[in-house]
Amino acid sequence: MTITLDTDSSPRLLPVRQRVRRRGKDLERFLNLWRIALAASLTVAMLVGRLGSPTTRPEYAVAEVVLAGLLLFGLALQLYLAWFPWDNRLSLLVVAGDVVAVTGFLLGCVVADRAIVATNSQVFFFLYFFVIVSAGIRGDQAVSRTVAWSVPASYAFVVLLAVAWRRVEIGSSPDPVYGSFRWDLQLARVVILAVVTFIISYDVGLGASDRTEARTDPLTGAYNRRFLEEFLGREMARSRRSRQPLSVLMLDLDGFKAFNDEHGHLAGDEMLAAVAQSLRNAVRTSDVVARYGGDEFVVVLPNTPGAAARRVARELRRVVPPPVQLSVGIGCMGDGLQSPGQLFAVADAALMRAKQAGGGVNLE
Repeated sequence: MTITLDTDSSPRLLPVRQRVRRRGKDLERFLNLWRIALAASLTVAMLVGRLGSPTTRPEYAVAEVVLAGLLLFGLALQLYLAWFPWDNRLSLLVVAGDVVAVTGFLLGCVVADRAIVATNSQVFFFLYFFVIVSAGIRGDQAVSRTVAWSVPASYAFVVLLAVAWRRVEIGSSPDPVYGSFRWDLQLARVVILAVVTFIISYDVGLGASDRTEARTDPLTGAYNRRFLEEFLGREMARSRRSRQPLSVLMLDLDGFKAFNDEHGHLAGDEMLAAVAQSLRNAVRTSDVVARYGGDEFVVVLPNTPGAAARRVARELRRVVPPPVQLSVGIGCMGDGLQSPGQLFAVADAALMRAKQAGGGVNLE
C-alpha cells in the first residue's frame, strides 16, 4: 500500500547546540576573551614599538584607533554575555565585526598613505585566521559561508585599492620594515585565504549534516527522542526565565496496530512517515515534531498556552491520513515541573485519559 501526501514540503530543522563543551554563550565568552587578549597584546606591542622608534609612523595611529575600538567591542560583548541570554544568530554580527576590524586597519593604512603596510603586514593579515578559526569553532553554516567569501574578498579589495590608488607596486625603494610589494605574494595570500575558508566552510557543512542525522529519526524524518529531551529542557528553562507558556502534545495513533497487521510492516513504516510529514506541515517552524517511540509522537509548542494547544491538537487530528486517528494528551508548563520527564509524564497521563474516553483530546 502506498501512502501519498498533498504536499512535498520538507521538515525545517531548528539550529541547536551540540552536547559538547562550550556552546552558545559559553563559546562566545571563550572566544571573546581571546579577542580581548589579542587586542591587548597588540596594543602593548605597538606601544613598545613606538618607544623604540625615533619617528611616529602613521600606521601606529591607525592601529590605536582600531585596537581601541576592538577592545571596547570586546568589553561590551563580555558585559552583554554576563547580563543577557545569547541568541546564536548574533554570532554572524560578531564575526562581521571582526572582519571589519581587521580590514578597517588595512584600509586605514591605505588612506594614511602607508599602503605597503596594508599589503605586507604579517601581524594584521594573520588576524584574519583568528576570524576563520572562530567561525569554524562555532559550527554555524551561515557564519562559515559569510567568512568564506568576505575574508578573501576584503583582502583582495585592500590590495587592489593599494595598487590602483597608492600605486604601491612602483615604489622607488623597499620599505625598511615591510619590504617591497610583490604580486606573487599577494596572489598567494588571497588564494590561501580562499582555500582555508572553503575548507572550514566545507567542514562545518559536514558537521551540520552529521548533527542532523544524529538528531533525526531515520524512518520518519522527525526529530528523535534524544534531541527532543535536549530541546524541551532548554525550552523549559527559557519558559521559566521569560515567564512564557509552553505546551507539549503527546500523540498516539489509534488503529495503527490493526493497519500494520492488515497491510504489513512496510506499509506501516510508510504510514508513520506520512503521519510525521503531515504533523510537520501543520505546525509552525518554531514548533518541534519528534517521534517518541513506536507509534507515538510528541509536538513541542513554545509560547503556547493550554487553550491554544488544544486548538492545535484538534487541527492535527484532522490532518493525519486515514485510516488511523490521533489521540492527544496535552501537558502545560507549570511551577512544579522541573524536567522534561515530568512534563512528558503529565502529557502521557492526559493521553491515557483521552484513549480511555475513546480517543480525542485531553488537556491536563
